[in-house]
Amino acid sequence: MELIVASGDREVQVEAEAEAGADGNWTIAVDGREYRVDAATAGRPDVLSMIVDGRQRTAVVRALGKDVYAVDGSRVRVIDPRSRDFTAAADQAGDGVFKAEAYMPGRVTAVLADEGEHVAAGQGVLVLEAMKMENEIPSDIDGRLEKLLVEIGQTVDGGDPLFVVTPTGDDTAG
Repeated sequence: MELIVASGDREVQVEAEAEAGADGNWTIAVDGREYRVDAATAGRPDVLSMIVDGRQRTAVVRALGKDVYAVDGSRVRVIDPRSRDFTAAADQAGDGVFKAEAYMPGRVTAVLADEGEHVAAGQGVLVLEAMKMENEIPSDIDGRLEKLLVEIGQTVDGGDPLFVVTPTGDDTAG
């Protein structure tokens, strides 16, 4: 499983692979450096006890929202790199308009914002189910959700347009 973990302005690439037949044992690569990790909850579901490369460590991990966690008090965001692939594939026009496209075939399962509503960069606009996983598709820019081009239940192909966000500049009231 590949992820991006962001804290403040820093982002790291994380790859995690469960070891076959060893419950709680993982090989974790952070920006290419590998660690062997044996992890289990420690009496409370939010306390994780780990042995990392032979050294014991405890971390308190609390979910703050969708893909946002507090880890020992520091706020981190977990990003699916496929959403980055989606962002890179999206058409960013010269006038700053963000035109979101589906990064792969899927089905729209939820719409999280209404046309005309202000959306922030990184805010989810809709949910696309692809390969049995639900992926929140965010706006790349702060702006006004100008047009939803899909509806709940609609199937899309990779590259199909999903929504358009126009920049609002400093006027974020929508």
